[in-house]
Amino acid sequence: MTYPKAIDFKSGKAIVVTDLHGNGQIYNHIRDTFLKLHASGEVDRLIICGDLIHGYGNEAEDSSLPMLLDVMSLQKTHGADTVVMLMGNHEMPHIYSIVLSKGSQTFTPRFEHALAKLDSNPNAKYKRSDVITFLKSLPFVIRTKAGVLITHAGATPAIKTQGDAEQLLNFDHDTLLEQANEWMQDYDVEALKSHRQYVAQVREMVAVESVNDPRFLDMLRGQLLSANSGQFQFLWDVLFATNEKGWSVEAYGVVLKAYLRAMSINSPSPQYVVVAGHIGVQGGHKLVTEQQLRLASYAHAHPNEAGQILILDCEAPVIKASELVPHLRQTLT
Repeated sequence: MTYPKAIDFKSGKAIVVTDLHGNGQIYNHIRDTFLKLHASGEVDRLIICGDLIHGYGNEAEDSSLPMLLDVMSLQKTHGADTVVMLMGNHEMPHIYSIVLSKGSQTFTPRFEHALAKLDSNPNAKYKRSDVITFLKSLPFVIRTKAGVLITHAGATPAIKTQGDAEQLLNFDHDTLLEQANEWMQDYDVEALKSHRQYVAQVREMVAVESVNDPRFLDMLRGQLLSANSGQFQFLWDVLFATNEKGWSVEAYGVVLKAYLRAMSINSPSPQYVVVAGHIGVQGGHKLVTEQQLRLASYAHAHPNEAGQILILDCEAPVIKASELVPHLRQTLT
């Protein structure tokens, strides 16, 4: 059975990378390596496991938008089954105009202001609306004949039944946004236009320059969803899952088995192992119980230079995560 937010691969070799977080130099290296190997027939596809955007350094070092636009162009040239990007927790906020922060760093405003510049640039190949449409289209999981399930954040207790899995794999961002639009009809928009704090927030956080901008209410919409929508909270729980960082390893193992069981229902093949990024590791990977390989291709590898990529045969059976370790390669080679 097919779902709009899942991709199924029965064959082919893939380069799997995670969490590049706006590092253009590393992205370009991985892209060029993929294109070379793809041209020679050694690999069939590139899989990016989300969190492509939001650099940790200063603005001059953040290539988030050029990287994302390049992925969009690669998909048009080579096909969406050849260059695949999953949604990560850093991509999600831009669909809903919510602010994402960690510690003292606020990630979303820089990317929002870069998006706004697309609309003021007559030579831009893509506009802001194209980028948001692309983000909405991103799948959440890849299921393989090998039995390897690829996702951004790993397992979550939010998904433990067939119904939970189908809720995720049929997820519709537009339906959720429309629900919030209906809620906003109860608000006095004219009064909000004179609310100095809100006006200042939308200028800074989501790059809205005028109270007459069609996006003026987007931040309110996101706030309403984050406070009131069970669907929104479900998606948040999936993409921001803390894995064993929020559980003991033993308890997470139980969550992981239930997650794989739920994701295997109506899948062309049973899924036995999760590959995910999202959380930092010492070196370029970590085995989390027998059923998960956490991959860190650069930004979440400690040190960064220890980052790794995975060369995955999407057909060869895999039962334990340790079977994937021999297929890891250093990112910087």
